[in-house]
Amino acid sequence: MSINKKENICMRKKQQEILNFIESFYKRNRRFPTLKEIASHFNISAVSTVHEHLEKLVEEGYLKKVKRGIYELSYNVWSFPIIGYIAAGNPIEAVNDLFEIIDISNLLDSHNCYALKVKGNSMIDEHILNGDIIIVENRQTAINGEIAVVLIDNQETTLKKVYFEDKMVKLVSANPNFEPMYFESERVRIQGVVRGIIRDYKSQLKRKG
Repeated sequence: MSINKKENICMRKKQQEILNFIESFYKRNRRFPTLKEIASHFNISAVSTVHEHLEKLVEEGYLKKVKRGIYELSYNVWSFPIIGYIAAGNPIEAVNDLFEIIDISNLLDSHNCYALKVKGNSMIDEHILNGDIIIVENRQTAINGEIAVVLIDNQETTLKKVYFEDKMVKLVSANPNFEPMYFESERVRIQGVVRGIIRDYKSQLKRKG
């Protein structure tokens, strides 16, 4: 059956919508949708129609078929191109050649992580500002010098660099206005270690304004 130009444009639009849905579904659920879930989302009665769109996306290199009824993205949804340098001091020559891909999937992988919103400025010298969102790996151990979420006396939590000294734990701020704190090791529990920071630049501007 021949497809006219108008029909072809409609098919491509639907394929783009399906691709966008697969991306957003994966980000929410950490798995890829089934054909039935895609059909249900778009109110498509025939699963074979979904299959046709997915096979086209496979041909174009956007998807790969891993098993019956399951298709995965052939690219990482958390990857972005680094296209050059930008000067934060003196201006430099503009260079826009693509030379590297940055993959932040390890930062945003939520299987063993959680997020916290920072209150206060005790970690500013580590570039963690009031209002930032930190991504925390959920674990109960830390290495000397790591920035950790610490529970003190099962009552208070704080974000500090941790150092283990004999039977004591030293909690160090990244701000000269705050003195180090010392606690007996049994009073301190590590609840996670910082893996990254998310900063909403517009929100920062609002707070300054």
